[in-house]
Amino acid sequence: MKILIDRNIYSDECISKCVYSLSEVFQCNRQLEGNTESIELVPINGLMPDEDVEKSFLQKLNDYKLRQIVFEETKDIRTILYAKAFADYEDFNIEESE
Repeated sequence: MKILIDRNIYSDECISKCVYSLSEVFQCNRQLEGNTESIELVPINGLMPDEDVEKSFLQKLNDYKLRQIVFEETKDIRTILYAKAFADYEDFNIEESE
């Protein structure tokens, strides 16, 4: 089964994570043609109906896309939390009292 993915919507990172997560079940052959990535999925063990293959792949792809969005939106918050967690405690007490 061949699935066409618009690279303007899904990043290489999302697609790569999706392909890797399914690599135990499918052999995946990727080919980039402009802004469209063609992915051929072949079940490794047994046959799976094409609609199930596509559904499984697209669910994973959308999951990784959402994870990427959440990661980007919370990057600044994580940076602040890391800085505060690893900063000298006295530095924060001085800044907070000013």
